[in-house]
Amino acid sequence: MRSFRLTLSYDGTAYVGWQVQENGRTIQAELEAALRQVTGESIRAVASGRTDAGVHALGQVVSFHSGTRLSAEVLRKALDANLPRDIVVLEVREATVGFHAIRDALRKRYRYVVQDGPIRDVFSRTQAWYVAQRLDVEAMWDAARAL
Repeated sequence: MRSFRLTLSYDGTAYVGWQVQENGRTIQAELEAALRQVTGESIRAVASGRTDAGVHALGQVVSFHSGTRLSAEVLRKALDANLPRDIVVLEVREATVGFHAIRDALRKRYRYVVQDGPIRDVFSRTQAWYVAQRLDVEAMWDAARAL
């Protein structure tokens, strides 16, 4: 059995989050279906962290184990071809035995985007939280210092 480290990017607009749920489409379910299609195995994928409904990822790390004989690059291309267009496999690498995306994570970075002002940007509607009035940036900096 081989260990793999996979990096995903996705637009989470159409999903109820990472983790498999009965109430809608999830990133994990889509990835595991693609893994089953490509390898013929029922594989459990573990992400470095779960995301909520509508949340996007630029580089989420996932670990899984497989007996596939495919090279990492062939596996990346095959998975990418079997995933919906709003999920992209950026990289697949063979990992050290026992690699686990949660336990072996060294850091995580989150980015929150706020668009403020009287007119919302239609193109950022799934990428930013819209606030109709201008925010007081100085007050926000003052509050952030306390953290």
